Amino acid sequence: MLNKSRLENLSDGLFAIVLTLIVFDITIPAVSGMPSNQLLWAELVQLVPLLVEFLLSFLVLAMFWISHNFFYSYFAKTINRELMLLNLLYLALISLIPFSARVLGTYFGTPLAADVYGFNVFLISATNLFILIYALRSHEIETAQVPSRLLKQAKIRSYLTTVSALLGIIVAWVWVPLALAFYVLPLVFNIVPGSLNALEHLFGFQLD
Repeated sequence: MLNKSRLENLSDGLFAIVLTLIVFDITIPAVSGMPSNQLLWAELVQLVPLLVEFLLSFLVLAMFWISHNFFYSYFAKTINRELMLLNLLYLALISLIPFSARVLGTYFGTPLAADVYGFNVFLISATNLFILIYALRSHEIETAQVPSRLLKQAKIRSYLTTVSALLGIIVAWVWVPLALAFYVLPLVFNIVPGSLNALEHLFGFQLD
């Protein structure tokens, strides 16, 4: 039987590295000539797109790490070779976030830059969804008896993240801020505790 803890350690290590790499684009501004508050402020304003890119990417990575942690800590009790390979694909796509984030921050406001970033997020979320579906259907992977409600919520979060990223890719050519809003939307339901419960209460439905 394959060692699940080694896969988890590798995944946590890569997430830690990627979370560190995304901050490297934010460098101290170089003010030419005699430094002044006005010149420094002008240089700091130039960093706003990179700061937005950093915050968005940090939250996106946090969202995927939380999902990954839940899956291997509470759901998948064992792994097989196929799941290990799928997880490596997932990590490869995660490791591309610093690149796509830098494209977004450098060419902020450009539809193609927003699409490069969105396509990266879409591939990660689609792989994450496929891993969940594969584990549910595999006869080789031992899964915990997760309550039906939690499993349905996990599926909703996975589908929402994938569809939202796809919509963001499409609308980027109409209005980039709307595309970024679609990339942000899943964060609410993946990171904020009780967000799906509040949505159920608001619209009067139950996942049970």
